[in-house]
Amino acid sequence: MAIAVTPETLRESGGRMIDFYLKTQLPSGQIEGLDDACHYCKLPNALVWGGRIKEADAMFDFLVERFFRENGDFTNELHDGHFCPQVKKTLHWEFYDFYAYLNQWWITAGVRLNRFDFVGKAYEYVIRHWFNPKTNAGILQEPVDGRYENCIFTSAHIAYSMMHMGDIAKACLVADTIMKMVGKQQHLDDAKLTYYNRFDDDFNLLTSFAADDKGVKLAAIVDGTKPKQCWWSLGYPAAFLAHLYMRTGEAKYLATAERILEFASRCHDDLQNGILGHKVMWAASLVGQITGKPLYWNMVHNIAGHIINVGQVEDGRVLNWGWEKDAAGKGTEYGNAQVIDQTNEIAYWFFVVACQIEKAKKAGRYPNASGEPPQKKQRAA
Repeated sequence: MAIAVTPETLRESGGRMIDFYLKTQLPSGQIEGLDDACHYCKLPNALVWGGRIKEADAMFDFLVERFFRENGDFTNELHDGHFCPQVKKTLHWEFYDFYAYLNQWWITAGVRLNRFDFVGKAYEYVIRHWFNPKTNAGILQEPVDGRYENCIFTSAHIAYSMMHMGDIAKACLVADTIMKMVGKQQHLDDAKLTYYNRFDDDFNLLTSFAADDKGVKLAAIVDGTKPKQCWWSLGYPAAFLAHLYMRTGEAKYLATAERILEFASRCHDDLQNGILGHKVMWAASLVGQITGKPLYWNMVHNIAGHIINVGQVEDGRVLNWGWEKDAAGKGTEYGNAQVIDQTNEIAYWFFVVACQIEKAKKAGRYPNASGEPPQKKQRAA
């Protein structure tokens, strides 16, 4: 019998995810055997939201000592300069392409833990090198003095860090850029059903790339008619804009968040029947809590229900993805790092979603409060 999605089951599932790793935490704060920065990207935030504050703070003692550099960057090895080669940054090649991604996850967790020993310098590093003032956008691939690409997803991530650091004026500038680029999308409603994440300094969407172009191009274009897309890239901008709406009351931010989620709701049913829609689940819970619309709560239940009932295994980890975790097959360093990363990120979102459901119930904005099951997304004809 399938486990229902409730605040209680979400927290129980998320707790088992992080407890799998905490059982081998050393007195130093390190998880035994894990010595790459990518292993810890999502874990501190998951621990904070899961109530393991002491363990999260001890983990940062280890992370700061092991990976924090004088210039504000986090790297596996020391390097002269602000942009080190992948072999020195992390084994996770996607995290290298999204270079500031890991840094920003630790900034937001550090703010929550009052870790003023590193958050200021870490934030200054990110803004100096991974924010493009020409477009008010977050960038990836290379820093602002290199061969960079503007990116909607990356913009949302850096702007969320700005919100945590209290830099609301700058976060709003980035939000306006996100709104502009979502507004330029031409295939959100037609049969092509495609979303473009990247754009140039003249605000032109990048709709194709050369076969030999470097970087994670699968994350640059989301083809909603196909499975196994980078669905997570839709979730972060929608979630950020929902948070910014809460902060400012500006209806335009909520409207764009809804625009993204409405597109996501029409995408291939793999989005709601796989694990990589977890950021969409997070965003949908926020927008559902604000609006009470069943569309968003159905997305939450479909994605979370799949993860709990299909993706998660007995030991707590999320292992059943429905596809190989790297081209070389399971068991590689990269594949194992992906399992650690995704398991702990999902735990974080589960804790957040549980709170959104409770808030929505109190406010009468939760259509499933009667206990009726949500509507399962049907595959498009």
